[in-house]
Amino acid sequence: MAAWSLNCELKSPMPKHLAAAMATECEMKIAEDSVEFTLNESRAKDLRAMWNTRMRSLMAAEAVLEVIARKDS
Repeated sequence: MAAWSLNCELKSPMPKHLAAAMATECEMKIAEDSVEFTLNESRAKDLRAMWNTRMRSLMAAEAVLEVIARKDS
């Protein structure tokens, strides 16, 4: 059992797109306006590393979505 756990819920107008960006990284729960995931690690520094990895993936996905949205408008 993991000693460290982090639950995250992200509100987004495009939750399926954000979940797709992290599809290989963790299991996601997708709702109409949000995406949720949980990270479990045995050590705090490992949890921090996993969190940083997820956030970098989400930031990259969001940047791409913004470019696409600008191009479509």
